[in-house]
Amino acid sequence: MKRIVFIIGLLLVLIMNGCGSSNGETDAAGNVEINIGHVGAPESPQQGAADIFAELVEEKTGGSVEIKIYNSSQLGDERELVEGIQMGTIDGGIISAGLFASSYNVMEAFEVPFLFKDTEHALKVTNGELGREILDNLEANSGLKALSLLEHGFRQITNSKGPIKTPADLKGLKIRSPEVQSYSIALKEFDANPIPLAFSELYVAMDRGVVDGQHNPLMHIESQRFYEVQDYLTIMDFAYTPNVLALSDAIWQELSEEQQLALNEAAIETTELWSEEAAQLNEELLSELEQEIEIVTKEEINWEEFKEIVEAVYPEYEKEYGSEFVEFLEKVQAVAE
Repeated sequence: MKRIVFIIGLLLVLIMNGCGSSNGETDAAGNVEINIGHVGAPESPQQGAADIFAELVEEKTGGSVEIKIYNSSQLGDERELVEGIQMGTIDGGIISAGLFASSYNVMEAFEVPFLFKDTEHALKVTNGELGREILDNLEANSGLKALSLLEHGFRQITNSKGPIKTPADLKGLKIRSPEVQSYSIALKEFDANPIPLAFSELYVAMDRGVVDGQHNPLMHIESQRFYEVQDYLTIMDFAYTPNVLALSDAIWQELSEEQQLALNEAAIETTELWSEEAAQLNEELLSELEQEIEIVTKEEINWEEFKEIVEAVYPEYEKEYGSEFVEFLEKVQAVAE
């Protein structure tokens, strides 16, 4: 009797552990299920890219690899996703580049404000040789598979206090910012107060006045209905924040060579297809947001003035992160010339 009870208890533990795992599975026929998480809403840059990637993977692998997407932080916030991927407890994620800085700090350089002149400039870097070089270095330093850099869009600033047209208009504003030091260094230079806060807590924090504003791509601003608790939006291309499509080494090693090749091809094609789709969506979103919030356009501000203020603190970035970090910033700027 005791033996029967023990066996039943053991089976229950195994079943519970299996149900609680976020890892993908490989069956006897070599079919693989890969779970990919992100913090975006069902309508977000992450989800848009993820849908394209999942469809391409199914097509290129003949259905032998299935990508399952978990949005809205279902598998954890971005820091938890990074840690889970590195430990192999999470299959993959679509995560802001700066969140990988603990493994390779140059990843945070992508998010230095006013680094990228426009979308064309950004895509030349992320989809070009420089972007691939950085991803290769990330792989070497972090123990994961970095498939590609995906369009997330320029971060634009919203706030509840007044229109932002000059650097002085940022003074004193409490701006929610992700846990990315690159943002904080720049915001402090504008005499703003960067407030670290989880994305899931942002709407309530703005509604209650805990923060005055935030910066995010238009898709997040619209899908999260931030315009309900914010009065002003400045299209200033504050920072370009690409997402990294990353998989754990554990799940990558479960794939056959043919499947790995197919996923690499799917990731590259996703960067191009999603960039085109995102550009069209951003135009549509801006038109919709004009009905909901007061907008300051990029043409109404002196973008170079903002850029020069951030460039003045490059020595601080070098002191914080090292020479390779600033060398990357210089390489990025050279691409635009």
